[in-house]
Order: sequence, then C-alpha cells, then structure tokens
Amino acid sequence: MCSVAVHSRLRLSLLTLAASALLLTSACGGHFVTRGTTLYDDAHYVEAAEVFEQTEARLASSSNSERARFGLYRGATFLKLGDTAHAARWLGYARSVVKRDPDALNDDDLALLDTSLKALGRVTPAEPDRKDRSEVATIPADATPAQ
Repeated sequence: MCSVAVHSRLRLSLLTLAASALLLTSACGGHFVTRGTTLYDDAHYVEAAEVFEQTEARLASSSNSERARFGLYRGATFLKLGDTAHAARWLGYARSVVKRDPDALNDDDLALLDTSLKALGRVTPAEPDRKDRSEVATIPADATPAQ
C-alpha cells in the first residue's frame, strides 16, 4: 500500500513539473531572440544565424521589442559574417521598428544598432581575391575584342 501512495505522489510531482515547464516555455515567447543574442555574444555567429533563420516566422506574433532585437542581432550577425546585403536589410528593419517605437530597444542595444549601422556604412564591397590558375576567365592582354 505504501508503494502505491509513493507512486501516486511521484506521478503527481512529475505532472506538476511538466505543466510548470510548459507554462514557463510559453510565457517566455521571446526566448528565441535571447538564444540567438547569446550565441552572438559568445561569437558563435554561424550558430546564431541558424537560430535566427529557423525562428524568423515567429516575428509575426512578437512584440516590438522582440522584433527590434531580432533584427538588430540578426543584422549584426550577418555583419560579423561579412554578408553586408543581409546585414543592411535586418539592421534597417530594427531601425524602422525603433522609429515607430522608441522604447523597443534598451540603451545598450541602441548603441549596438548605431555602431553596426556605422560599421555597415564604412564597408565597401571587396573584389574577390584572384589566385593563379583560378577558374575565373580572363582576356589575354594581346587579344582583340570580338565584334
């Protein structure tokens, strides 16, 4: 009899724990932004880019703060990875959210947005490195153009 009572209490405890975990994860809807920003802060840029890509669909139901932070850190991640076109898109997205809702980002995130936009403005597209015997076709110097 004692084992039945202990087993019932254990089952009730496990159910309570599972319900609490479910409530906690649903209450923290923006955790996907936090996960990506943590990876960014730890310099795991490829992993951060993957998290942002996989969770982009959640923006539709996110708050302005979550949208602004997502755009900021996704753009900053692209900037760190050297993808200036995508960085510009997402940093611009973050800036547009902040223009509509000035309280969407805290002071530290606003500073990162400003720094990232300035860095983006200083980046010039680099020509690809040419290596001997590359696959890129070149015209010999003594060739005449075809008519």
